[in-house]
Amino acid sequence: MIKNIVFDMGDVLMHFTPKAFADRYDLSEADKALPIETVFAGADWALCDWGYLTEEQVAERACAKLPERLHEAVWGCAAGWFDPVMPVEGMADILRRMKAAGYGLYLLSNAGNHHRDYWPHVPGSEYFDGVFASSYVKVVKPMPEIYTMMLERFSLDPKECLFIDNNGQNLAGAQLSGMQPLHFVDAKKLLDDLKELGIEL
Repeated sequence: MIKNIVFDMGDVLMHFTPKAFADRYDLSEADKALPIETVFAGADWALCDWGYLTEEQVAERACAKLPERLHEAVWGCAAGWFDPVMPVEGMADILRRMKAAGYGLYLLSNAGNHHRDYWPHVPGSEYFDGVFASSYVKVVKPMPEIYTMMLERFSLDPKECLFIDNNGQNLAGAQLSGMQPLHFVDAKKLLDDLKELGIEL
């Protein structure tokens, strides 16, 4: 029986869309592509999620590779991508309904050191019973260890947990830990999928 629901964050609860971050700056399309590629496509962003680089260090390292005219956009993308938070439509209401129905809500996210700063601004974050971010433990999804660490931290039985993520690799890691995986597409499909699992909200 499902008693707890564990969520991914990026593109599940809030949008993580590098193109939209770059669009905040008055740059040509070619120039917008450079901060996106340098900040998000390389190893540095993965190391940020892993907790070995801060977002500011990612920005500094990217600026060293790019012309000065792009530095403002680089800093905005790397260290301020979450300002403003762009919530995934419909999810805050689903979280509210889940909490009202008595489910425990938990977050398991690959996220950098700034996670604690912007998480309170994600609509629906107030309903969560526990939050587990990769950079603080230096392990990332889909490594099996991070799921086990999260379950142990909050004393959760994996057989009682549903794990929701938009990334198939992360779902595979959750399944290895004993949780039931559910692929996220959008809020409407999530409600349909939950109903099929017997979770009425």
